[in-house]
Amino acid sequence: MPDFAPSDDEEGGGGGGHRGGGAVVRLDSSVGMHRVTWDLRYPGPWQSATRPEEPNGPVGAPGKYAVRLTNGTYVNTRPLTVIEDPRNTAAGLTTADLQAQFEHNMRVRDLVSEVNQLVARARAAQQSLKGKPDSASQLDAIDSVAAHLITPTVRYSKPELQTHLTYLYQMTNSADEKPGKDATERYLELRKELDQRKAEINRLLGQPK
Repeated sequence: MPDFAPSDDEEGGGGGGHRGGGAVVRLDSSVGMHRVTWDLRYPGPWQSATRPEEPNGPVGAPGKYAVRLTNGTYVNTRPLTVIEDPRNTAAGLTTADLQAQFEHNMRVRDLVSEVNQLVARARAAQQSLKGKPDSASQLDAIDSVAAHLITPTVRYSKPELQTHLTYLYQMTNSADEKPGKDATERYLELRKELDQRKAEINRLLGQPK
């Protein structure tokens, strides 16, 4: 089974994690030639316990990578170089620009994972406390925090933190471009708010194990 990772002396990539359709790619064990294609994407954000890695994660930047084939105790690693898309070069985008985009998108991806995990934790607590009169005040407090995390399903509802983070991730992950100052500043704003909401949930439920 092959997997892909930035090499030790990489120029691009970084951020860790292997990518081949969302996880290590397992080839058919039958005799003969088999082909695997890497779409240059890393794992996407955490969605649930059953979907820890969404597809369509950040695209790796041009640079040096390694392809490793494993079969039992047999391991074979070969170098792989990802070169710049000539269309990006013609548009004036540099490898440094794409590396900056990749690093930004990985940070935002991790933030989306964090907010999704926090939402899952809040919903699980709401479900477990519902209908328990002696836990009514705690449930009310959790509901109050959750209201700042989760956008209501009612049409034209005010977007809340989870929606804002998902939008930022989609905005900077949909095309090759150097992340602008507004995207960086927005990340810092949302990072601060998420830390606040996480502290509130931890205060109500205790630190997660």
